[in-house]
Amino acid sequence: MSTLSDRRAFLRRGVGLAAFGLAVPTVLSACSDDDSDTATTSTDSAATTGPADYGDISFRLSYTQGVAFAGTYIAVSDGLYGKQGFGDVTLIPGGPSATPSPTDVGTGKAFLGVASTPDQVAAARLNNGAKVKIVGALYQKNSYAITSLTSAPISRPADMVGRKIGVQAVNTTVWEAFLAAAGIDAGDVTAVPVQYDPTPLTTGEVDGWFSYVTNEPITLAAKGHQVTTMLLADNGYPLVAQVYIAQDSSISDRREELKAALKAEISGWGTQATTPSRGVDLTLQTYAKDAGLNKDVVTKVADVQNGLILTAGTRTAGLLTVSDALIDTNIRTLAASGYEIDAADLFDLSLLDEIYQESPELISGLPAVPAS
Repeated sequence: MSTLSDRRAFLRRGVGLAAFGLAVPTVLSACSDDDSDTATTSTDSAATTGPADYGDISFRLSYTQGVAFAGTYIAVSDGLYGKQGFGDVTLIPGGPSATPSPTDVGTGKAFLGVASTPDQVAAARLNNGAKVKIVGALYQKNSYAITSLTSAPISRPADMVGRKIGVQAVNTTVWEAFLAAAGIDAGDVTAVPVQYDPTPLTTGEVDGWFSYVTNEPITLAAKGHQVTTMLLADNGYPLVAQVYIAQDSSISDRREELKAALKAEISGWGTQATTPSRGVDLTLQTYAKDAGLNKDVVTKVADVQNGLILTAGTRTAGLLTVSDALIDTNIRTLAASGYEIDAADLFDLSLLDEIYQESPELISGLPAVPAS
């Protein structure tokens, strides 16, 4: 772990995929003010005669570093956390070998975090007793997709019948829930166990590939392959994704501090929405500068990601918000996947309600919804 006093001097070593890099925690200064306070001495209330001083903050990412967290990078690098009263910001990456985000947030290792999807949070509450809730969702649609070659496209669930789909072990639960939601009998589709390299799709070993719309379709296209993608979110599996989570006790007892952190995130993602190149540059030049990432690919990932973030709903209500109708849909989808949980036990969007009532300017200036 390295400490950097200049918030713009964050050096991130990285490897691998278009959107991600190396899983190494890093501490950054959120502002140029004195940063001697630590997270353990943070309190929810600031002095009434001056700006808030919450001390340092630990933020848990849902995966390894990459452009998927561009808005957070902007929030730190541009001093948005500092403006909200925070000192150093520790970004704790996830990854295959990391403990789940709800665990790190639930145990206090991180004050605020991002989990991949609501089912991860529901499982933590129902099975492990984690006292965490979803306080916002960056992606209004999850990024799960079935990718196929355009020469033999899979554009709707029925197109999978009688064909082979490459499915990674970690995605089996989602795959099975998707089939059920889409009304497809599992026996009518052959799920082929695969790893993460989509080469079997290009060689014809499988007809479709369980993927992320922010990853494999883009990297395959960059290699010259014409591909078709079918979003699970548009075909019976409409979970939100990249959900922000916090402890129940933080929601009740450290409310202003939590709202301040969310404001920094909203501001950072607002900048990324209007200027995607900002997050791309931070990823390539600082956060993952040693990863050898392709700028065109990372730029495309950022553009596709904006399409998951910006919707008619968030354009009107604000980033991270989730409509009541979408919450209900998520709860029903979770129930069909075996997670019976009440909306009030999983979601608490009241902080965002207060944020946008107090700071409506955070909504103005968002770009138009990207064409699908």
